[in-house]
Amino acid sequence: MRWNRLVIAALLLPALATMPGPACAATKITFLYTAVNSWIGIFVAKDQGYLEKHGLDVDLSLAQNGSVISAALVADSAQIGGPTPTVLLQANEQGLDLVVIAGTGTYPLDAKSGIIARADSGIKTAKDLAGKKVGVPGIGGIIDVLSRKWVETNGLDYHRVDWIELTFPQMGDALKTGLADGVAAVDPFYSRIIDAKLGANIGDYAAVIPAGTVPVIYTSTRAWATKNAAAIKEFRAALREAEAFLRNPANLPAARESLAKYTKLPPQVAATLPIPDHLDIDAKPQSLAFWVAVSREQGLIKGNPDPASLIVP
Repeated sequence: MRWNRLVIAALLLPALATMPGPACAATKITFLYTAVNSWIGIFVAKDQGYLEKHGLDVDLSLAQNGSVISAALVADSAQIGGPTPTVLLQANEQGLDLVVIAGTGTYPLDAKSGIIARADSGIKTAKDLAGKKVGVPGIGGIIDVLSRKWVETNGLDYHRVDWIELTFPQMGDALKTGLADGVAAVDPFYSRIIDAKLGANIGDYAAVIPAGTVPVIYTSTRAWATKNAAAIKEFRAALREAEAFLRNPANLPAARESLAKYTKLPPQVAATLPIPDHLDIDAKPQSLAFWVAVSREQGLIKGNPDPASLIVP
């Protein structure tokens, strides 16, 4: 008996519908970041398979400093980056149109930080920094901005300080050789300088930050975010799974391994960094409001952007 092709097709359709089809191609993303523990969420999400589970093929690329991240996003050599809010605001002032797609932990943070004066400098207070050289990891970055704010809050015009740019690994040697009279550092570099008795803390610049303010953010161009709304939803979902993983104390050793792996810090150094168990993945306007205000105060931006307009819903 000869079967009509349409009849055969009709009989086969139910069976074909239940057969597994080819998997959808994962969204390829390069994430460009700096070596700080704020990125523990994505480190864990990568190593525990959460990103892959949510259809994301993410390559983590470590940047030497945060100043290159904005340009990389615009050039599409990275699709998501981890700049500080002040860098994002300055980039947008220049017309780059970057947006926040997810947040990290918020202040107050557990990491030790502060301005360290050289051991033989005679510097005891913020006012003693007048005419002195103080190293910060990036001019216009958050530690630079916060250090200036702290100096101003403690009675000295920050313009009277000679701010110089030093990477964190350079700071100890800069104090030792007299290249800098003081440095603004955060752990693990802060504790290493203090333990080596190269200087003494004269105050914590983080004291000027309102609670709930975010230190770094997951960022993309607005064009990429618009085109990849579904991928952003899955990205946040993967970070939420990572946060749940971090809440379990039994997972701390694995989290520390991921931290050392992706920051490329020695394990003994990475072991000194606090592991946050709370991540504000859904960034909120109030978490950026302080950065807008202080960036305007210090002349980094002239505009007054609405923080809500910088965040992808």
